[in-house]
Amino acid sequence: MNTVNVSGKILNLTKTGNSNGTKVALGTISIFRQKDSQTGKVKYDNVSFIGYGKIGDFLHEGDSVALTGNLNTYQKEVGLDYPITITQISVVHVDNFSTQLKPAIKEHQATGLDMGSIDKAVDQITITDSDLPF
Repeated sequence: MNTVNVSGKILNLTKTGNSNGTKVALGTISIFRQKDSQTGKVKYDNVSFIGYGKIGDFLHEGDSVALTGNLNTYQKEVGLDYPITITQISVVHVDNFSTQLKPAIKEHQATGLDMGSIDKAVDQITITDSDLPF
């Protein structure tokens, strides 16, 4: 079974489309490997990935994510005596762990009124027993 799960930080993300009009997200995921025992510096493995369609909507540069997909390899001619082998993850699922803060809603979606003034108006309403239908 060809399934790979990796987690890391997204780098070099490019969102584009192919000739069929399908959205394509290309990038690199930086995966923590270990600390170098001699220098104490952290080592990372950088693996390229590709995601089609809605997958790109869940990918943002700099986000910490877990990617699930298939590992693909292919050979590419680059003008040397031998072709180079490219390893790439074809992403089928994304778990995004980054907390992206959404702006606070300031206007009511249906009325367009300021939410602060609506809250104040609701606080000032007084309901008595004669207002109730039962």
